[in-house]
Amino acid sequence: MITINYQMFGTKGFQLRLRLYQDGETKFINVTKMLKGAIQKKHWNQKKQLFIPSCPFSDENNAMLVQFRQRYDEMAINWTGSVFGMIAAMETATEPSQKAMTVSEFIQYVVDQLNKNKHADGSGKGSFENYLKCDKRLQEFCKAKKIKYSKLLITELNAAFVNNVFEWVERARKGTGMCYVSKILHSLIMKADKEGYLKAEDFKKCNWFKKPSSSSQKFHTLTEEQCKKFTTLDLSSISKSPLNELYRDFCLFILYTGQSACDAIALRYSDIKKIGGISHFVFNRRKIAEKQAVPCSVPINTELDRIMLRWRRLAKDGYIFPIRNKEKLKTQITNNGDIKHFIGNLNNWLKKVGKALGCSFPLHTYTFRHTAITHYISKGVPVIYVSNMMGTSIENCEKIYYNNQGDTASRNKVLAAMKF
Repeated sequence: MITINYQMFGTKGFQLRLRLYQDGETKFINVTKMLKGAIQKKHWNQKKQLFIPSCPFSDENNAMLVQFRQRYDEMAINWTGSVFGMIAAMETATEPSQKAMTVSEFIQYVVDQLNKNKHADGSGKGSFENYLKCDKRLQEFCKAKKIKYSKLLITELNAAFVNNVFEWVERARKGTGMCYVSKILHSLIMKADKEGYLKAEDFKKCNWFKKPSSSSQKFHTLTEEQCKKFTTLDLSSISKSPLNELYRDFCLFILYTGQSACDAIALRYSDIKKIGGISHFVFNRRKIAEKQAVPCSVPINTELDRIMLRWRRLAKDGYIFPIRNKEKLKTQITNNGDIKHFIGNLNNWLKKVGKALGCSFPLHTYTFRHTAITHYISKGVPVIYVSNMMGTSIENCEKIYYNNQGDTASRNKVLAAMKF
């Protein structure tokens, strides 16, 4: 009989693995990277095989552990061979077959596929957290409707079920999470269609959550005066954070390059290349790397040189900023947790800074990207060049980023031209 349980291991922070044992034969499966939050050893209850309530994201992490272990428990019930033989049989069966999976099993299959895709630095390309969150929402919905979720097959999904889920989210959760629930359900149906379980055509008339045609943030940009004030602001009077100067330089870096925060954090010196005798950052955006036909190409000015020189001594493993390094990538619990943690803290810091700058909107990291695109276009840089720098389309520049209301340079040109 195969014994299956979770156990902590290692000496560097909290790490968890699934242990499968039989007659001296042991197999370990590391599940640490599937967990959310800054978990400590004190949060784990070995006897009960779950996280205590004070653990970050305890409900979601416990649900994930139950779901992950379930497949092995079910396989072990009638298994008569070795542990390694069972694992091999399960790996062979991870691809969808003619036998329909349950919805929960299919979600886990999608998560497993996403976790196979890695960036060059070892961090995951796909974000699987929302699939696990959606799995939990579906579990809650089925409980409310007295449906046995553990028995619900992916082939049993239909348009009425999907619409009922949306109605429940709207009513029971007051619409909280509607965006990701709709997005993930749609993704699951498209994937199930590809695997032959469902027909996507049958779900076209569902009440899918539709994003606005343009970003609600596109008019949130800084004026030239606010940008200048930001560079000279007395940060000690606003925040006592020891990272004040790093936060400011990081935001200025985005302001000059127009990069997204996650791309700037992951940027390395190896991404610098000479083009026409001028140094450029040449890279593919993390979010769309597989689809990006032409790499971003951002010329490096003296201000960017100053910022890089300032932080080069503290940065590790070839990164521009002292935020990401190889050790963090190996030990962090959540996928890209270092990026999420830094951006979260930075956005909290920017709330205070935004008030000092007189912003009429909440200041976020993406405000600097919006400002950069608006500024370059207003200064006459061709939009096709700007879109290439930023790794986005001309259409997105127009719909999402460019703030025509804040483009005072173009406005003044129009006013001057209104003479006949």
